[in-house]
Amino acid sequence: MRRDSLFWGAALIIFGLLLFLQARGIIHNIFDYFWPIAMMLVGLWLVLGVYWKPTYTPGETFTIPLGQAQTVNYNFSHGVGQLDITGGAPAGQALVGTLGTGMSKSSRQEGDQLIVRVDAGPSFIPFIGPSEGVWRFQIVRDLPVLLSVDAGASSLNIDLKDVLAKRLTIKTGASSVNVTLPAHGACLFDLDGGATSVNIFIPETTAARIRVDGVTSMDVDMDRFPRLDADIYQSSDFETASDRAEINISAGLGKVTVRSQKGEEHDETA
Repeated sequence: MRRDSLFWGAALIIFGLLLFLQARGIIHNIFDYFWPIAMMLVGLWLVLGVYWKPTYTPGETFTIPLGQAQTVNYNFSHGVGQLDITGGAPAGQALVGTLGTGMSKSSRQEGDQLIVRVDAGPSFIPFIGPSEGVWRFQIVRDLPVLLSVDAGASSLNIDLKDVLAKRLTIKTGASSVNVTLPAHGACLFDLDGGATSVNIFIPETTAARIRVDGVTSMDVDMDRFPRLDADIYQSSDFETASDRAEINISAGLGKVTVRSQKGEEHDETA
């Protein structure tokens, strides 16, 4: 946006000028001026917001058509804030999402697969992100789906209970992650996180094998997923179940909770 370009352009000019003055010996340390300049820049951003408003209206959404695709490969990237992904895209649409400043989207067809990319920026900084402060996206439910999410310091809420997700990949930093896995079909779920709190909800009809690496704390429903060894938990019927999830979790300093989802339990506890 024009406002963002003006803001960052002004910031670069000011700090460049300070570096020049320091090099000439006119000032001794530019960091002595850091907080006053930071306050002035934030004030500039607020003033600019009066004159340059976002081009979208609150609650406005966009859609990406499904076309003739037989599978959809979603790739989401997100900086900081909150990101919600669920099923429920209307018939004929691959994606319905929240519009907001700092977001870009694209799609392309490769054979019978539609590849969708969404870059959702911060969701809590003024003038950036959706008006509600949360990025919300709905994906297709009745076609096979591959979903990849690459996030920073985020709160991720991903509900795939009614989605035919074949693979879910999450890479995240210091985050809170809530994931509901598919109720039907076979799903591979890989999570690579830093200081992460992970809540995994598994439908009661879905078998699972859970492998963990580097997780500080585990809280698993041992009745459904008995412990096979130090790093593996597995349903007794996992090898023969048609509805199952293979879960691989690697976390730095994290806590992982695995619960059964029964009826509306996830909605009440999430």
